Amino acid sequence: MPPQPQAAHLRQVSRAELWLGVVVGAGLSGVAIAWLLIANRLPSFDHLAMLRNIAAGTLAIVLMLVPVCRFRKHPSHVFACGLIAWSIVTLVYAILQIPFPRLEARMGTFHFFILGALILGLASALLWVAQLVLSLWHAPVVPVRRAH
Repeated sequence: MPPQPQAAHLRQVSRAELWLGVVVGAGLSGVAIAWLLIANRLPSFDHLAMLRNIAAGTLAIVLMLVPVCRFRKHPSHVFACGLIAWSIVTLVYAILQIPFPRLEARMGTFHFFILGALILGLASALLWVAQLVLSLWHAPVVPVRRAH
C-alpha cells in the first residue's frame, strides 16, 4: 500500500522540526558558551558587561524567533522545534556546570529546562490565539447564502 500524502507531509514536517531544532539548539549553545566564557575568563571586558549581556540576550531571542518565523502557521511545530532546541541548550547548561559550579546555585538544570519550556508553550499559545483572531477577522461574520 503506498504511503498516504498526509503521512508523507507529516514525516517531512517532523524532519524539518528536528533539523531546525538541532541547528537552533547548536546556535543557542554557542551563544551560551561564548557568553559564559567571556563573562568569566576575560576580566578585561568587565566594563562592557551590560553591552555583553544585551548582545547575547538579543542574539538568543533572534535565534529563538527562527522557529516562530519558519512554522508560523503551525504553533505545535513551533513548540516541538523549540523544545528540541531548548533540550540541547539544557544539556549544554548541565555540562557547563562542571567547570562553572556556581551555575547550579544560580539555577538548576531542571528549573532551566522548565523555564524554557514554559516560555515556548506561552509563545506557541500566543501564536495560536493570534492565528484564531486573524482567521476570524478575515472570515465573513454572517454565512453567505449560495443560490442553488
